[in-house]
Amino acid sequence: MSLKVYLAERLWLRPAVFGIVAVLAVVVAFGVDQWIKLPFDFSIKEQTIRGLLTIMASAMLTVATFSVSVMLSSYVAAISSSTPRAFSVVLTDSTSKQAISTFIGAFTYSVVGLIGLNVGVFQSSGRIVLFFTTLWVFAWVVGTLIYWIDHVARISTVTSTISRVSDQARDILTRHLTHPGHGGTPIYANTLPPAGAAPVLSGLTGTVRYIDVDGLAVLAEAANFRVQVAVQLGDLIGRDTVVAWIFEAAPEAADDETLKRIRRAIRIGQSRHRSEDPVLALQTLSEIADRALSPGVNDPGTAKDILDALVQVFADATDASHDVGTASQNSRVLVPIIDPDVILTAAFEQIARDGAGFVEVAVHLQKALSAIESCLPAAWKPALLLQSDRALARARQAMTNDHDIARVEAAATRMDQLAEASGTAGMASATGFRP
Repeated sequence: MSLKVYLAERLWLRPAVFGIVAVLAVVVAFGVDQWIKLPFDFSIKEQTIRGLLTIMASAMLTVATFSVSVMLSSYVAAISSSTPRAFSVVLTDSTSKQAISTFIGAFTYSVVGLIGLNVGVFQSSGRIVLFFTTLWVFAWVVGTLIYWIDHVARISTVTSTISRVSDQARDILTRHLTHPGHGGTPIYANTLPPAGAAPVLSGLTGTVRYIDVDGLAVLAEAANFRVQVAVQLGDLIGRDTVVAWIFEAAPEAADDETLKRIRRAIRIGQSRHRSEDPVLALQTLSEIADRALSPGVNDPGTAKDILDALVQVFADATDASHDVGTASQNSRVLVPIIDPDVILTAAFEQIARDGAGFVEVAVHLQKALSAIESCLPAAWKPALLLQSDRALARARQAMTNDHDIARVEAAATRMDQLAEASGTAGMASATGFRP
């Protein structure tokens, strides 16, 4: 997980920054008072500024506390109506953090300003700066509060959650299509290492969260060897699992320190993280639809909305990555790519399984697969055909009405025509890059 992603998920960062800025604003006012003298006789009464700061200080503490309560309630409502996996995505909502940071910053500014006034450090120049700064802060707070009230009314809706999860899934899938090897040379997942390659064991038990290809490249370049990564993002591994292979290396290159650095580059954690994992990002979208299809919710309309969102994610990601497999690749680090069938299964299998009894969902799923067929690389089409065939087979088993089954079969016709045209019906999955 990158530092940018880590900081985006921290609730404390913006309030802390805004608080520091508020203190600096008061310091600037004090500095102006010490170094700049007004060429004209103009002053603002201390009682006027003290009254404004007192009102703001008392109001902002209440508003900030109320805002945090409302924000957390909105997060809980959004997660309850979608999936717990969406929490980290909802948590990156910048508008709510911006609003709370503004309120806390205004409170900090008011308190520091009051302290300065009571101590008597401000003269006429400082009071003028403090007065106009207070008016600006007050206007900023009012504008933020008006905008935030409108925003908080939307954040807890399923539509808002779908939009946020879709945006993140699109960005991650775009990076995957553009850099299938994460900056290394992409290889097939079942590629065997060269003869004589030295294994690197994990040493930890957990899930592969991140592969630092740049770190591996620097290490391989310095020690003059090549590395073949043996795991993929999301793999659940044990402490004796082979996570990489070293080859074309001098005997002294594979020392203990080098092995430790390779292990650190393949980061293991308790659970997956979506910052680089397209499978988890798409699976989160699919889980929202799966929850909507549960008997307790019974909302096939949301499942159809998710299918529409998935189509847009695949289409936008493909449009944004025209050079699939031709991006910069480090020849010293070989990284297995994620099979297209794994990605498509994460996106569509749960909906196909639990929506098989809903004719409107089953039909919409076939149409969604047909829609993304034209935008995905040709190597993905066999995997698309498999998804269509599996979904159709589940629908036939779940439905008892002949008319409903006929509607699903008619919707799957487009994929059947694709199979006949390509001559690849029944093929297993294919790779998503051009070796």
